[in-house]
Amino acid sequence: MDHRWKIRASLGSVLMFGALPVITVAGIGTAVASGQAAGATVTCVPAGTTGLTASKVVNAPATLSGTTITAAGCDLGIYVAPTTSTVTITNVTVTGANDHGIFVQDASHVTIATSTVTGNGLAPTKGISENKAIELVGTSESTVHHNTVTGNLADGGIGVADDGTIDPGAPAAGAAHTAKTDTVSTNTINGNYGGCGIVYAAYDAGPTTGVSGGTISGNTVTGAPGQFGPHGPVISGVVVAADAPGAAVSGVTVTGNTITGAAIPGVVVHSNAPGDAVSGVTVSKNTLSGDDWLSTDGPPEPAGVVVAASPIPPPAGPTLSGTTVTGNTISGEFDGIWVAGAPTTVKSPNTIRTSPGGNATYVVPRAGSGYWVTAADGGIFTYGNAAFYGSMGGSHLNAPIVGMAPTLDQGGYWLAASDGGVFSFGDAAYYGSMGGTHLNAPIVGIAPTPVSPAPPGGTSAPAGKGYWLVARDGGIFTFGDAHFYGSMGGTAINAPIVGMAATPDGHGYWEVASDGGVFTFGDAAFYGSMGGSHINAPIVGMAATPDGKGYWLVGADGAVFTFGDAGYFGSLGANPPKAKIVGIMAAPDGRGYWVTTANGGVYAYGSAGSMGSANGSSLNAQVVGAAALGVTGTA
Repeated sequence: MDHRWKIRASLGSVLMFGALPVITVAGIGTAVASGQAAGATVTCVPAGTTGLTASKVVNAPATLSGTTITAAGCDLGIYVAPTTSTVTITNVTVTGANDHGIFVQDASHVTIATSTVTGNGLAPTKGISENKAIELVGTSESTVHHNTVTGNLADGGIGVADDGTIDPGAPAAGAAHTAKTDTVSTNTINGNYGGCGIVYAAYDAGPTTGVSGGTISGNTVTGAPGQFGPHGPVISGVVVAADAPGAAVSGVTVTGNTITGAAIPGVVVHSNAPGDAVSGVTVSKNTLSGDDWLSTDGPPEPAGVVVAASPIPPPAGPTLSGTTVTGNTISGEFDGIWVAGAPTTVKSPNTIRTSPGGNATYVVPRAGSGYWVTAADGGIFTYGNAAFYGSMGGSHLNAPIVGMAPTLDQGGYWLAASDGGVFSFGDAAYYGSMGGTHLNAPIVGIAPTPVSPAPPGGTSAPAGKGYWLVARDGGIFTFGDAHFYGSMGGTAINAPIVGMAATPDGHGYWEVASDGGVFTFGDAAFYGSMGGSHINAPIVGMAATPDGKGYWLVGADGAVFTFGDAGYFGSLGANPPKAKIVGIMAAPDGRGYWVTTANGGVYAYGSAGSMGSANGSSLNAQVVGAAALGVTGTA
């Protein structure tokens, strides 16, 4: 499973298998396989041009029934070769393979039924994207039903994919073939580590590849919350995805499945690479409960069904269209159905019971289409598509609010107070604070972690589940998945720190001082500063460009200073407003910004759209910060 819903790290072994018996196998291409003789040496033979070996190769019409194939030392248990048609595998037990228990390549009319595939994936081969216990690539009009798939260690349960320049089931490239009208039904899938329960995925671009049609129905897919094996957790779940540039998936139906305790959302429909196209997927009559417990990608809180196109800018952006979600029963999730970047039809009756504060259906708003403004008393003002999730306005505060930060899907936000207190709303989880702790200097800002690939060296990656607090003396405090990369705390600085910004991958950050000095940590690069230069008013805030290769600084008089690839789109410096400037927000496309004032004014420049402000309104407290709807990290 090489799409972005793959869990990136293994945290130890829970399920292990002892030594497997050494046995012989039936010959290549026999019509009917007999039982294997215990105690004999296993002969591993080449599996076509895949670069793998197999215990059993089928390259002609055949029926395999009532046998046990132990593939100790072989990469595959059973390999069904290209151009083969009319193969039936029933009442077979397959175990001990390094990779797939059963691998079908570029074949048709294959039936795998009432068999047990267990204890495979013992020594996964590098370069296999979909290393499932049962994997069909480039195979059409085939059925996998009434099987038990359990205790496999490499990459989950059952996979269906196309074949071509990328053969997702093998390290060597294959011939271009569509996976068309394949059915995976009424299987029991549990205890498989490292990958999803069922995956329909396209990896190759072109008219003769992709995944077309097909049904995933009546399967029971069960996760194991909190359990991790040698190659990751029991991820479970059902995924329909386009996973490589230009790949296409269409017309897949996911219906009548029971999916419980998956590490990811119960059902994921995902288009995630440049030029990908996923269309016409139906998700109906499934029962989903307690899924997305690991919640490392996509929504910041658990969701039952996710329909998401990754936020790649046009014209290269993927498309995801024609998804219908109807008649599902979803419970034990914060969001029942979570949609990002994809027009989706949600039809009643879906029966959805969410966690407190959750949404039956949540649609991520378009980046740049709104913003929040927060005041020192904790009041929140919303503009455009920014939603109100609550505030501290009217509540007793031990210290004034100094800043806010939205969650990665814009479904919530955190407020930070000068004493280090943190208040969470919507889908913003609370990860801790400095409230009640002695501070050498008051807090002046907060920044959320983004979703990021893991860095070299095994350090865990941020996943939008944490935040940094920065103090006036430059001290940095980390919570959740925010990592510490250094700070100015304890170091003599010429002027107090007034704000911070995180790099796009979350592996670094900048601090900015009121004299315009900029300090870099982690992978944050230095592009210049106003430190040591004459400025007419102190700096009050900074914002990074979307690619992290530049930043803006804004002064209390509205002057804007640009560094790196940050463009200049105008400022209030030549005509300062009566109210002091308090901050700057970057437009999601990097071609503009908003400047905010203490009386609630919001001034838009470049591509930043004006959606209103509190300027001229009577406020109970001065505005201290703002945040714009940003690009959602879907995965």
